[in-house]
Amino acid sequence: MEPLQFTSLPSLFFTNCNRTDFEGWFQRVNGEWIHFSREKIKRETEALALAFHDHGIKEKESIGIIAPSSPAWVFADIAAQINHAAIVPLFPNISFENFDFQCKDANVQILVIYNISDLEAPLREKLSRFKTVICIDPTTELPENGIYWDDLIKDGYGLLQEESAPQWIESQIHSIHPDDLFSIIYTSGSTGTPKGVDLSHRNMLSQIQNLLPRFPLYRKTDTALTVLPVAHAFERMAVYFYILNGITLYFADDPKNLPAILPEVRPTLMIVVPRILERLYDKMTAAGDKARGPKRWLVKQAIKIAKIENPTKRPSLMRRLCDKLVYKKMREAIGGNFRLIVSGGSALNKSICRFLLNIGLTVYEGYGLTECSPVISVNYAGNMQPGSVGKPLAHLDVKIGDNSEVLAKGDSVFKGYHNLPELNKEIFTSDGYFRTGDQGQLDEEGYLSLTGRIKELLKTSTGKYVSPNPIELEICRHPLIEAALVVANNRKFASVLVFLNDEYAKRMLKKTKADFDISKAMQSKHINEAISRHIGRINKKLNHWEQIRKWTLVGDPLTIESGLLTPTLKLRRKATEEKYAQQIEKMYQ
Repeated sequence: MEPLQFTSLPSLFFTNCNRTDFEGWFQRVNGEWIHFSREKIKRETEALALAFHDHGIKEKESIGIIAPSSPAWVFADIAAQINHAAIVPLFPNISFENFDFQCKDANVQILVIYNISDLEAPLREKLSRFKTVICIDPTTELPENGIYWDDLIKDGYGLLQEESAPQWIESQIHSIHPDDLFSIIYTSGSTGTPKGVDLSHRNMLSQIQNLLPRFPLYRKTDTALTVLPVAHAFERMAVYFYILNGITLYFADDPKNLPAILPEVRPTLMIVVPRILERLYDKMTAAGDKARGPKRWLVKQAIKIAKIENPTKRPSLMRRLCDKLVYKKMREAIGGNFRLIVSGGSALNKSICRFLLNIGLTVYEGYGLTECSPVISVNYAGNMQPGSVGKPLAHLDVKIGDNSEVLAKGDSVFKGYHNLPELNKEIFTSDGYFRTGDQGQLDEEGYLSLTGRIKELLKTSTGKYVSPNPIELEICRHPLIEAALVVANNRKFASVLVFLNDEYAKRMLKKTKADFDISKAMQSKHINEAISRHIGRINKKLNHWEQIRKWTLVGDPLTIESGLLTPTLKLRRKATEEKYAQQIEKMYQ
């Protein structure tokens, strides 16, 4: 094990609070940015830790949190750790069964929630099982065992005045061992029963420590925007990475507000999932439709060049000209100040990645899993190969095992799932490597490329295997397609549900928002022929048993609230197949 710069996340956190050049954090509330000074960040976290203790949280117990990203989320995280308890991130749209299971499995005793109304009625009926329910929103109703966040903090400040308080906090932090549990994060991906990922302080500390040489940050000039849920392991790791470097952090209120937020904040850093970049891409390329005359031709040409040129090669004269006349304005529309954007969670459309790189946005694609805290590999300056997920982090030992499975071992890899000893015997090889379940290959230069997912291999009724992920990624390269779900398990042939991108459909049909009708768009001969040609081109590259024989167009919006998307904005395979069972069956009649 390599030496750690800090022995725990709270020690890292408070070291940052004591930096005189740390300018604090900002949170967007009702369109305004609220400032949190370093002194407030420190004192509020200490007060919360004492209040948690006063409300009976004990070592080995857990605190569940259902709330949007905010400084309060991080305060709760650190305060729980000071009490030697673990934070369990939960989501408002969680099913009753999963909520009940996760709270019992992780021994959740205190629940922090933004607003009681965020929970479905069956979940609200379960609130009496907790010692305390803490409500952040001061306007929400309180359950009998409830307390408002502001009142809890006020109580904590009172406890902070006691003479023994500073010594208790220091003793609690000092007694945290790097291998102690800091969080239990339940993950089910797109299928399966939730499994609690036990992450230790060492896991997270070694992760962020080893990212620093690849992504050096600068306190005086860098500002970061957090737009993903902090409950997501990727964003949570990023927040601790920013804390390690002491840079100013802005908490966005909603990813939908990005077009307004980016020019306000002008961040240099941002962690995203592909869907966010796809939305930015849609906004940027829509500019060509709004322009008129010679300007329209210029923008269209610039977009075309950005889509086809190789970003790793010296830019052509035309691309350099487009940079001055078009790309610069595109960058300014999203703040004009980005130094790097890291994309993970799922594969980024290659065409979109190429476009963003060519217009001057430095987008680095990476790969990881919650079980690995979460980054395994990532592209970075001077070591970038578009289409790959980069090189493994220096402290990790990554190799390709049987069935092309990616295997990983190192300090940021977890020790096992919570309360699942039998499963833990299966997920590691005899020599200690974690079986990721992802298929991939390492080239001679050490770049990792993903080729599929073992657990999601679909077996047709004829006994042939179909790997859906690569096919779905190819299908989603068409701008008309928001998402795709390949169906083949126990079927005679492969079919696909195709989710229409309504923004691009509007543009293709030359409709305004007011006169656009999604049902009419789905019947459009122009749209259907375009998708059919695209799938036909993909089929030519596939084995005959993998080829898409039938497809169905879906016009429903994809949201986390609908249950079709995971919190990391990936399509839930099982839920989607269940919801569209009739459409699927129709393809096989």
